[in-house]
Amino acid sequence: MYEASQEHGPLTGDVLDALPQAALLVDRDLRVVRVNRRLAGLLPLPDGLDLSPGAPGDPLIEYVAGMLDRPDERRRFLEDARTRAAVTRTADYHLRDGRTLRRRRAPVGHGDAFFGHLWLIEDVTRQHEAEEDLYEQVRKLAALSDERAAFAGRVLHELRTPLATVLSFAELLLEPAGGPLDPEQVAFVDAIRRNARRMQVVAESLPNAAAGRPPGQPHPAPLRVHELVERVTLEALQRSAGSGPYLTADCPADGPPLIADAYMLTGALEELVANALRFTPEDGQVDIVGRPDGDHWTIQVRDTGIGVPLEYQEEIFTPFVRAPNARRGGFPGTGLGLAGALDTVRLHGGTLTVRDRENRPGAVFTVRLPSGGGGAPEHGAAG
Repeated sequence: MYEASQEHGPLTGDVLDALPQAALLVDRDLRVVRVNRRLAGLLPLPDGLDLSPGAPGDPLIEYVAGMLDRPDERRRFLEDARTRAAVTRTADYHLRDGRTLRRRRAPVGHGDAFFGHLWLIEDVTRQHEAEEDLYEQVRKLAALSDERAAFAGRVLHELRTPLATVLSFAELLLEPAGGPLDPEQVAFVDAIRRNARRMQVVAESLPNAAAGRPPGQPHPAPLRVHELVERVTLEALQRSAGSGPYLTADCPADGPPLIADAYMLTGALEELVANALRFTPEDGQVDIVGRPDGDHWTIQVRDTGIGVPLEYQEEIFTPFVRAPNARRGGFPGTGLGLAGALDTVRLHGGTLTVRDRENRPGAVFTVRLPSGGGGAPEHGAAG
């Protein structure tokens, strides 16, 4: 190979100088064929080290081995560098000056003829530091995930018994010993029972949300959307006791039925309305608007509140994520409600999105659901 390199020496040198890494070409007897200019820039080569074509490569190998920080790496480097086998190998080495170098060695030849090896050496110190930073972030995220799972488990444990008690007494109130309840009382007790069940489902889903697992499957049946909108609106008004933003509902009573799990969808819409009321000032307004749209139903919750920053209009549907203006404003919340609403909508084959209101402050949350039900989310922007 050395003899062949003499014939094509200038071309070989030009090729090696064009490489982005430091390069050393040695023949099968470990004699130097060529080195490029980047080698001297990467390694502080001593005066008198002969790297001319035909010079023995062992002095360079010994010198580089002496720059390594660890004895085991020096031994491995020497054994690997002096091999005459036509093998490819890549390894990282730590220098005493704190740098990390990556050396790639590849055989050079044609067919069965083996001429020598090409060494490519580059400084990967920053890459290693970036990888360490990434690993540290992954470790922190794993610890945070464990903390969330432990928190969810504690919440579930603390809520399970009191919620079961509330549900039991609500059932007893529906059949009182002193006589039947009037329609308004029945409605109140039914609201207690339904919301306690909703809290029970939320509590049971906390471990899944913390671990990123999907929620349970819906049990669809025909429901009237205007009754759903009216029920959610009336209960929101009852909870507010006349205070808070002005709340309106607009949904036609003659629209087609929607095939959905009424319980899950009620909870999702209640969360969207509660979210809008929470972030809207008392002199503001929240509107719930339902409309049939071909073979779909569209339900919008529009508010005149603080809005959602554009860069967070997808992030807020992630568990435990809250927009910065919500955190800065001191508004209460866990970052779980919108994530749960999105899960419910997706389980019904629909989409849930948010956008800014046009020409006024506030946000518009839009739920779009197939009237006949569905088991897979539509393609498109879904929170």
